[in-house]
Amino acid sequence: MEYHKLEEEIFNEWISRSTKNNDGDSSVFVPDGLLCRGPIEYSDSGYWWRNSGNEEELWDKAPKRILILTKDLNDKEPWDIREETGRKNHSGEGNIIISTLFYKNYMRLVFGLLNIDKYGVSPKFEEINDSTIYQPFFDSVPIVRVNCKKQVGANSIPTPILERYMESYKDLLLKQISFYDADIIVCCGGSSSIKNFIQNNYIDDLKKINNWIYYSEPMNKAVIDSYHLSYHFISEKQLYSDFMKNYNQFLKQYPNFIRANR
Repeated sequence: MEYHKLEEEIFNEWISRSTKNNDGDSSVFVPDGLLCRGPIEYSDSGYWWRNSGNEEELWDKAPKRILILTKDLNDKEPWDIREETGRKNHSGEGNIIISTLFYKNYMRLVFGLLNIDKYGVSPKFEEINDSTIYQPFFDSVPIVRVNCKKQVGANSIPTPILERYMESYKDLLLKQISFYDADIIVCCGGSSSIKNFIQNNYIDDLKKINNWIYYSEPMNKAVIDSYHLSYHFISEKQLYSDFMKNYNQFLKQYPNFIRANR
């Protein structure tokens, strides 16, 4: 499937509507979606980015597809999320320094979700808490990240405002989410508002497994209601361990989820 072509069609509609709604025009719009898996480059101005590559083929062939739903972009100006590398800008070419708490948690969780052993158990935090382990893996696998609000944001966004954006652009957001047909949807923050949006509009038969995991057996899709990945009030170890403990509990109850690869 031509995912990037479909993304651009949605973005054009989104920008047109957001301009009419006075939510911002193309100058503050933040593209997102299927992450690029081509060459990684470092510019003379000190910024990292990634070129498009074979990510569409990788996504089509992935045994398990992961979609990360985040709130919005915390930055001063927009940039294409699909080009993200997680590397610290101005770090110098060749220096692979993971930039923020967000990316450390993000990369570790992707590693844990996609490295389940034959007993349905994820690797422990201590086994993977090394960027030389989780960062190359993250760089190699297909991932989709979608912001529910596609305009530049700030350090935080009040839940009612996030919910207003999701409602105002519901048809476009659902169209984008649905064509990826992800198996695991990780909802990051928003006081469960992102999970509730998915449950109310996309997968209405979700069954609560525990406080983190919801599952649709007919659709064979798991939805994970997580903290925001920049959440500072618990340790990195606790976030990863709690996340995987609850996911592994789900796999023990539904072992066929992990076996039922595409």
